[in-house]
Amino acid sequence: MSDRQGAALMIVLWIVVALAAVSSGVVLATRSTTGIAANYRARAIGRYAAESGVALAVATLEDGLATAVDPAERRDYLNHLDRALGAHAETTLGDARLALALVDVGSRLDANVADARSLARLFSFFTGSTGAEVAAEAVRAYAAGRPEEGLEAARQLRSVDELFDIPGMPPELARWASGFLTVDGDGTINRATASEPVLAAAAGELRDEPSRILVRSRGWREGHPMTHEIEAVYAVVGSELTLVRWRESDR
Repeated sequence: MSDRQGAALMIVLWIVVALAAVSSGVVLATRSTTGIAANYRARAIGRYAAESGVALAVATLEDGLATAVDPAERRDYLNHLDRALGAHAETTLGDARLALALVDVGSRLDANVADARSLARLFSFFTGSTGAEVAAEAVRAYAAGRPEEGLEAARQLRSVDELFDIPGMPPELARWASGFLTVDGDGTINRATASEPVLAAAAGELRDEPSRILVRSRGWREGHPMTHEIEAVYAVVGSELTLVRWRESDR
């Protein structure tokens, strides 16, 4: 383990230990509201575990990039994100659990950038041409906004899950296509990792390695159903990662 990875794990350990001490006091002080205190503790542990997971993932990735000095080695490392984290993909510290996943943003078509024609090409892999065109126009109309139809002004989709809220988008199509779409792209596609439907629909610059990586970190307290999830999007700049976007949610 490198010094960077060891430091990240120490951060995780320190946070969880400190949190356990504080929240134990909360539980003792609120015996009459045990359920509320337990939920509070689980939410806090989940959040800090998820945050620590992001720190661990970034440290691991930057360490890997720093050692992959050969261009071919670098491309191989970045184009196999499924094995980049190794044993750190799942970590246990006390009663805190965290699970990490990395997504090459460039392997997906950006729903905020793609025009109706590109979206229709992608959707046509999952439905008929007419249905694909109607759904593509619905996505673009939703993003552009139509005040006369009661829609908001032009806005970016903040999550792929918003596809299910778009009038005119069949839920089945949204479900099938969601794994091929992103809202975090920079207009480029990684031809080394993009699927056939994405490459067929792509209209932007083609690259040979990721330009952005999404770190998905889930944290939870063992035995509790509540999970805190963070999606952090980073631009790959040399051997460093630069934060672009950060989303959090409780599940």
